[in-house]
Amino acid sequence: MLFVLNINFFFFFLFLFFFLFGLYFYLYNFVLVFDYNFLNMNSSEFSFIFLFDWLSLIFLSVVFLISGSVLLYSIDYMSGDNYIIRFFFLVFLFVFSMFMLIGMPDLICLIIGWDGLGLVSYCLVIYYQSSSTLSSGYLTLFINRLGDVFLILSICWCLNYGCWHYLYLYNLNLNLFMLIFFFLACLTKSAQFPFSSWLPSAMAAPTPVSSLVHSSTLVTAGLYLMIRFNMFLMGYLNFFLLNLSILTILLSGFSAIYENDLKKIIAYSTMGQLSFMIFILLMGCNYLSFMHLLIHAVFKSLLFLCSGIFIKGFMGVQDIRFMGNLSIQSPLISSCFLISLFSLCGLPFYSGYFSKDFMLELFILSEVNFIYFFFFFLSIYLTLIYSLRLFMNLFIFNVGLNMFNLFEFNYMSFSCFFLMTISVFLGSMFFWLFDSGFFFVFDFFFKYLILIFMFFFMIFYNCFNFNNFNFKSFYIYFFSNMMFLPFFSSNYVVSKFYNFSHLMFLVVELGWTEYLISSSLIKILNFLNLYFNKMILNSFKIYFFSLLIFMVLIFFM
Repeated sequence: MLFVLNINFFFFFLFLFFFLFGLYFYLYNFVLVFDYNFLNMNSSEFSFIFLFDWLSLIFLSVVFLISGSVLLYSIDYMSGDNYIIRFFFLVFLFVFSMFMLIGMPDLICLIIGWDGLGLVSYCLVIYYQSSSTLSSGYLTLFINRLGDVFLILSICWCLNYGCWHYLYLYNLNLNLFMLIFFFLACLTKSAQFPFSSWLPSAMAAPTPVSSLVHSSTLVTAGLYLMIRFNMFLMGYLNFFLLNLSILTILLSGFSAIYENDLKKIIAYSTMGQLSFMIFILLMGCNYLSFMHLLIHAVFKSLLFLCSGIFIKGFMGVQDIRFMGNLSIQSPLISSCFLISLFSLCGLPFYSGYFSKDFMLELFILSEVNFIYFFFFFLSIYLTLIYSLRLFMNLFIFNVGLNMFNLFEFNYMSFSCFFLMTISVFLGSMFFWLFDSGFFFVFDFFFKYLILIFMFFFMIFYNCFNFNNFNFKSFYIYFFSNMMFLPFFSSNYVVSKFYNFSHLMFLVVELGWTEYLISSSLIKILNFLNLYFNKMILNSFKIYFFSLLIFMVLIFFM
């Protein structure tokens, strides 16, 4: 494990290196481009290009920070695994793919990182080999392949413009179909409606993978590209994506309220926060969306790492109804979990508050109708409801059958404490270092509207018992199951795929030789044996039938 520790220190060094260079590039407005042209064909250039500006450098620093913490965490978490070298190799491949995606502004080269993210994610989802993880991996791979198809179609459309660098595409009037294909690819990678069902299913992967891949890097890749192409988000396309993001926030919030799996609750939370960032991006504020993306990546990865310690302490149990009283049994990890949970809720002076409060104030001052206003605040405070439910089940309730095992988690506790320390002051640090340029002036009513909603939804939580809820209301069941998206995208499609593959296996792999040689030959021999036996026994039917066949043959000849 000495090699892994050296890689961890190298990743932490890269975090400081890219972060300091990102600050330098931001202050002096520098952009560094490396370009190597290796092919010209039909007036189109094929080149290998890297773009380093403050946006990509800061994002890379956060990726290396989380990757180093997750690798350090995995030394203890995956210690008993027989294939731990394969696990670390897959994580290194994933970090490399993420680096290629962030640093390359060329769509042809960008698909290397884009495709690598999907393939490595599939390999990590099926890491624990079982039928359930295989179906989850198929679903993840299928929807990511669908996103690759959309991206390839947009790349093909770029042949009309003679270049694939989106630095040059900024000054062009791009075709609407190309933009639709490109943003659909971004929606599939960021798990937006109707491509949302793969993210909860991908929780079959190990918890460090969920922290790195499915909370902070892979799912933010689509949003990162949407931030790069934010100048094309206008008109009907903007209106369409705005409605999709609101719908995804509502679906993820209702699903998280009635979900009992700890990792799936956090996955639904990730989906809702991504929709929240996309909504703010579509409102025209790409800077705030990017800042919330970075802050959310750090405290959400911390949330996953703490939940992994809870699951390992409860011997693999992920149901929150069988957990409880964790604040006494594991006070350090519980403190880290609560800090990340409070940041998710946007409580004042936690890291999530600095970006989330700006977003809420921006939305209040925007010219939107009452329907958007109501659903936006409803979706935001659904976050408060399921976070409060999670807090009550893990730290307040005591089920009486607690089997929490206190192991010596040296590396796991250190990585959680390290991420907790950074996530405490990351929000304020970003808004101090980077000049946001925002200054909102509110009257008394709008300033305290957020607190009014908070107390209203706390009363709403006390009126409903979400733990012992029976799904008698079809509407609640409909929304809590994401409008039956998991059925249509996993159960239905995968079952049909399995049935077809089983049929092809029987017919092609086992069927041709069995049918043509063994079964058919035996049937033919049985028929001939029966025929000749009847001929020997002077059967009238056989003689008469043979005569008819002979006459027919003579007639046609």
